[in-house]
Amino acid sequence: MGVRIRTEILVGGQWIDISGHVLNRQQVQLSWGRRDGSSRVTPAKSSPQLNNKGGLYSNRNPYSPYFGQLTQNTQIRQSVQLPDSTWEFLHHSEIPSWPKRWDLSGNDAYMPVETAGIMRRLGQGTKPLKDALRRHIDAHGPLAYWPLTDGETAREGTELVQGSQPMRAIGETGAFYQGQPNWGKGTLAPWLDPVVELPDETIGRLTAYVPPRTITGWSVDHVFAGGGTGFANTFEILDNGPRTDANNQVEWIINPDGNANDIDLFVAFYGDTISGSTLAASVANAGINDQSVHHIRLATADNGAGGTDWWFYLDGVQKASGTRPTPFRPVQRLTYRWGTVGLGGLVTEAMGLGHITYWGADAPPAIDTWRAVQGHARELAGRRIERLCAEQGVPLVVNGDLDITPAMGPQKPAAFLDLLQSAADVDGGAVYESRDAVGLAYRTRASKYNQ
Repeated sequence: MGVRIRTEILVGGQWIDISGHVLNRQQVQLSWGRRDGSSRVTPAKSSPQLNNKGGLYSNRNPYSPYFGQLTQNTQIRQSVQLPDSTWEFLHHSEIPSWPKRWDLSGNDAYMPVETAGIMRRLGQGTKPLKDALRRHIDAHGPLAYWPLTDGETAREGTELVQGSQPMRAIGETGAFYQGQPNWGKGTLAPWLDPVVELPDETIGRLTAYVPPRTITGWSVDHVFAGGGTGFANTFEILDNGPRTDANNQVEWIINPDGNANDIDLFVAFYGDTISGSTLAASVANAGINDQSVHHIRLATADNGAGGTDWWFYLDGVQKASGTRPTPFRPVQRLTYRWGTVGLGGLVTEAMGLGHITYWGADAPPAIDTWRAVQGHARELAGRRIERLCAEQGVPLVVNGDLDITPAMGPQKPAAFLDLLQSAADVDGGAVYESRDAVGLAYRTRASKYNQ
């Protein structure tokens, strides 16, 4: 009695047994796992031939029950029947294409399908992934996002989520006015993509209006590095209040001061005839003039009693909080001013600025965003593999304890599979394709010795 192999394809969300249409005129050939002498796992593959008489598997055949459903990367799985009549998966992979073949008589119509594991698709192309911070922000769904990584030929910062108003540079009047920042030349950290550079001895501002939203809370982030000890910039967040004496428009003004090495948070209010501002918080000895990368977040929320609660974070740590009596409102405009003479002086050394992000009430924790700013330095190798797969939307099966893996340095831009492999190399584990699902699996080094 020969070995029984079951072949199924996923069509319309259901697994269809097509074993009766797999031709037996060739041996079943299947490769899976790591070949002898190879340091990496190669994609699984097999080569079943399907009987295509009547055009059953021709995707454009309107008389086929699978018409229009046999698309690129249709899932396929094959199982073998064991002596105890149970079935064990041989592989679970994808069909990249459906090639049609026939002999000269036309009586033998068939499809020499070449299946491939998910690593084939994930490994296509060599373009590095976006940096760790960009991937973190993309994965958590901001309301609006200006990474300011547009490159040296840019003239404005593109908004990526909705394609809404870009962030444009607008010059300030003054003796040192030079008009534009240096796009694509700013540095935050070696592991983060280049951003916009705010040149030294200049004055300017970057600004964008924000589309209206119905929300109950928001957070606004920005990331910067450099500036020396002489900078005194402001980041202004203007809400959409009606700007009347009875119902003010409120502006939150974050003032990082390199001279004093502190950060002040002011709240300004504007009406028809009355306006003013108050100092809401001051963070002393902030450490912001050390040339290193820093992350600032201001978060606000409707407190349900007609007022607004707020929280201020520096490098993932809450530094201040409070309550305002004015009603909560969404953001209308964001403006970053650099080199404002009236607030203490010009940027003495070039600054990098990027990743201006407008979140709703469900922003990720500030500490998680700060870890992404740091390239997830000190992240455990197994946890890095888990996080990368989650960000990429790739299912992962784990064998072993991910918390018993070594810590890694900052994540540098690289292709997805290369990042996974570098983490596996640090741990001494193995990344491979799951047999029973289209996804990846990881076996930790410790689990190899504890089987």
